[in-house]
Amino acid sequence: MSKLFNSINKGFSRIFRILLFIFSAFLIIYFFPKSGKFKYSFENGRPWQSENLYAPFDFAIKKTNEEINDEINIAKINTPLFFEVDTTFINKSSDLLDERLNELNNDSLFNVYGDSELVNIKTNSLKIINEVYSIGLIEENYDFKESQQVSLLLNNKVVNSTSYDKLIKPENLITFINNRIIELNIELYKSQIISLVFDVITPNIIYNKILSDESINEVTINISPNRGFVEKETLIISKGEIVEGEKLIILESLKNEYEVNSSSFSDLYLIISAYSLLVILSLLMIVLFIRKFERNIYENNNKIAFVYFNITLIILITTWVIDVNSNYVYIIPLCIIPLLFKAFFDSRIAFFIHSVTIMLLGFIVPNSYEFIFLNIIAGVVTILTSDNIYKRANLFIAVAQITLVYMLAYFSFYVIHEGNIENLQLNNFALFILCGLLTLFIYPLIYIYEKLFSLVSDVSLLELSDTNSNLLKELSNKAPGTFHHSLNVANLAEACANEINANALLSR
Repeated sequence: MSKLFNSINKGFSRIFRILLFIFSAFLIIYFFPKSGKFKYSFENGRPWQSENLYAPFDFAIKKTNEEINDEINIAKINTPLFFEVDTTFINKSSDLLDERLNELNNDSLFNVYGDSELVNIKTNSLKIINEVYSIGLIEENYDFKESQQVSLLLNNKVVNSTSYDKLIKPENLITFINNRIIELNIELYKSQIISLVFDVITPNIIYNKILSDESINEVTINISPNRGFVEKETLIISKGEIVEGEKLIILESLKNEYEVNSSSFSDLYLIISAYSLLVILSLLMIVLFIRKFERNIYENNNKIAFVYFNITLIILITTWVIDVNSNYVYIIPLCIIPLLFKAFFDSRIAFFIHSVTIMLLGFIVPNSYEFIFLNIIAGVVTILTSDNIYKRANLFIAVAQITLVYMLAYFSFYVIHEGNIENLQLNNFALFILCGLLTLFIYPLIYIYEKLFSLVSDVSLLELSDTNSNLLKELSNKAPGTFHHSLNVANLAEACANEINANALLSR
């Protein structure tokens, strides 16, 4: 009877592992990109290593983001902004000045002058106001280029065209008035004229944002994203030719066209089938490795579920980040994988699973060779430097070394690609630092996995060996001889384990 139950239990375990394998493979394949991948690899400034490349189909040469942005900026400058001319106060300027002068009869600035002088002040003030209105006084200083073209509208008709720098801004009004007072040789009445003008004058040029935005959008929408066209069978690049300049732009356009657009319905299913085969082979390698070298993991449903879960989770997270913005791919703390598997299992399985996972991700990330190299090197450093991570200092040192290796390897790749460090972007180094900080999340992650998958890590073993626990305290009080004997045996077991490179904490 017991043999029957054992065989049934083994049968259920086998079915569980098969279903887990299928489910993990399905999730990974489902979220993988559904387009082809350009089969050639190339780098700026490096020779073309493959055979002569001819255009496999007709395609457009894409403009770079810098070129498109430059064209948009030029179009914005050349597209006039629209301002409405308000004539309400222009016709009332003389009456407003009279009203203001009557109000200021008792003002010390004005009561020293006779009627003829007041008329002179009013006349010159009115002249300056009309000059301001003829040029145009805007209500506020907008963030436009000084050379930006401006069209002035009156009753929805363009009555004048000028440039933005010719309009009078509020902060420049006092300078304009002072200059006109000097030119008119009326400095004797300077303070009175300035006071009157500022009391009466009102901005007469009002920005029409809706019409201006519509005009700019109409121009920018018509900017073509393409800069040329390559016909089928045209020679793109010859073997040994340096990839740079126009050749680089054409190759990047071909790569983008090839990866973004699937040629037909049947090709889509062919691509999915090819990705499925690669994913299944990769997961099968992991299963066979565990089955051969870590049989206890293979036969434990919780442990094998832990393996599949982490591989699938990290691939799904990476796929999501690439879909959002591929520039942030290095923010993903991929070195958590070897840290986790080393914490629960050993270094050999940690490195193997990390390597296979990185190779899988190489199919979907940009600059796949650079990505694989960086993360394999970081994985090796993680395995070599993450001993005793239950000690906080060791974990911080390991993460610092991993981050430094990322930075040095990335810097080397950048110099190889660009040939200089003039345009080196420091924000990429900030991504590596953030990646290192996220790697420190390993502590709470270990605790969560222990509870979810009923696993035991070195952190848990360290807690179990704490002599301040209630059970060991009770043993020390009730049976001190047994307690001290147990400690001595634990010390001996730990020393022996260290000599043969076994798990010292587990032995203790």
